[in-house]
Amino acid sequence: MQVKSLLQIILFSFTLCAINLVYANETKELEQHVATTLIEENLVGITWSIVSDNKHNSGSAGMADIAKQQPMGKSQNVRVGSVTKTVLAMGVLRLISEDKLTLDSEVTPYLPNLSFNNPWVNEAPIRIRHLLEHTAGLDNIKMRQLLNPTSTPSAPLNHAFSQNQKSLLTLRTKPGTHYAYSNMGYALLGMVIEKVTQQRYETYLDDHLLSVLEMHDSTFEFTSQSEQNTPHSLAMGYHENKVAQHSVPISLRPAEQFTTTAPDMAKFMAFVLGDGTIGDDVFIKADLMAMLAMPHNTDAKNAGLLMGHGLAFAVRDRHGAVGMCHPGQTFGFTAYICLYPKEKKGFFYSINTDDESADTERFNALFIQHLNLLPIPPLPSAHIDNQNKQIDGLYVLAPNGLAEFAFVDMLFHFMWVEHSQQHLVLNPLQSSAKHLTALGNNLYRQAGRTQASHVIYTNEKQEVFITNGLKTYKKVSITKLGLYWLSMLAGLLGLVSIFIVGVIKLFTPSRFSRPNWSFINLLLFTVPAYFFSEQSFIEFGLLNSASISLIVIATLLPMTLGYSLFYQLKQSQDNYREKMYTLALASALQFCVILIWWKQYPLIFWI
Repeated sequence: MQVKSLLQIILFSFTLCAINLVYANETKELEQHVATTLIEENLVGITWSIVSDNKHNSGSAGMADIAKQQPMGKSQNVRVGSVTKTVLAMGVLRLISEDKLTLDSEVTPYLPNLSFNNPWVNEAPIRIRHLLEHTAGLDNIKMRQLLNPTSTPSAPLNHAFSQNQKSLLTLRTKPGTHYAYSNMGYALLGMVIEKVTQQRYETYLDDHLLSVLEMHDSTFEFTSQSEQNTPHSLAMGYHENKVAQHSVPISLRPAEQFTTTAPDMAKFMAFVLGDGTIGDDVFIKADLMAMLAMPHNTDAKNAGLLMGHGLAFAVRDRHGAVGMCHPGQTFGFTAYICLYPKEKKGFFYSINTDDESADTERFNALFIQHLNLLPIPPLPSAHIDNQNKQIDGLYVLAPNGLAEFAFVDMLFHFMWVEHSQQHLVLNPLQSSAKHLTALGNNLYRQAGRTQASHVIYTNEKQEVFITNGLKTYKKVSITKLGLYWLSMLAGLLGLVSIFIVGVIKLFTPSRFSRPNWSFINLLLFTVPAYFFSEQSFIEFGLLNSASISLIVIATLLPMTLGYSLFYQLKQSQDNYREKMYTLALASALQFCVILIWWKQYPLIFWI
């Protein structure tokens, strides 16, 4: 009997050692792949953590600071950009769990000093749920809120909304109906936290959330790179070509100001993958935990699409796995978190490089492969006999990302949609075509996905929309968009012609005749161009010599074009060149009028 027990112990020990050996080999292989990908994508450093089978594993590769030759540590402090929102959301849900708030609490009573322009206020006021889910209808961010070095970490949060509130807080969609990512919305949540708790949101979240989760190396307070090289010092951030970037405070700091470590994020993931309890105590109610990645009542959800954003995360279907995820990006850092609740697994990483050209999706694929998630079979296609040809046509973003660039996005971010046998083909202007397989009930699955990724629906005005739950397009008139494109091309051609004629006249005997004010105006644009080139991009939202000269010279352009056109029409038009010059002036002027109508001109970034 004793021999049998001894054999069982030996067998168990051998099995355990074998499992640990396999796990160690897999971890080593992952580290090698991550390090190789880091080099191939020309990124500086990365730190990550993985939660799987109740185990926490952290790793790192590359450099934390090139100038100091400091390697990236497993416990290195890093910034995480908008991954911050997932942690802050937990703080809001904690207040709801304590009955200090509700998901359906209206926002305006907590923020009485803000003036919201909500056309649907009587039927659909902004609620806490809407801010968490990005369905409040608010704009994302203004340039002065993002690129403004005068922002300080201690400034009151309402300073971000101190100017032009009527325009700033104008709702573009009915609250609760459309997903529209909003940094402003999460800044408002920070203000709500302060109103409810009567303390700075940073202090409350550090003491009542991070401390409880034992995330002792994390903070919502602003941190910057120190002179000392320590395992927990904040890594230096970098842009493309490995240009160093120190931490920069922004006015909407609740949306992205958070410093953490990979081991701390492992603790956060472990809590989110649980049932909301800490020990025997309920920290966040179970019904709230169940809605972390569940869209509530959007038009897309009501049309049958399960993809979208919940109270803290978005559903993401990639690489054969469906998880609840959130990306993050800030000055010098790119981050990502993705959790798979059914299998109690997840990963987080932060890269101290902010490079738009890098393919960070490669890291997601590596971590998903390492987690060894159960494969999900793709939903089968459905045969559709009578295809709805009314779906075919031109679609534009509705709403687009930034309200101040609505016209530009309409011109350059549209897509053509058409049926092709049992597929729907999306042809964006600036990227490759996407092929969607019909699933029935107006649901479609994009190639490489397992679940329904898109849905087509109509609203009460019979307008046609297509959405993936996070980005929505509306069908528009081809004629209308074509005319806008014709207007733009004619306007640009007119400006080029005016410039060329002006240069030619500089070297002709008639150069001392009447001044060509339109040409002079175009030349003056070199003044703000020079000022902008001499300043940091972080000063883009400031009221300074660059922005003032731009607004003055841009404002003068329609005037000088109008004056030149008026004078030109008074002259004889017998000469072919004179007629063409008159046409150039008229073309340039009409495009300026179109831009003014769309509130895209003159360019004002400090309000």
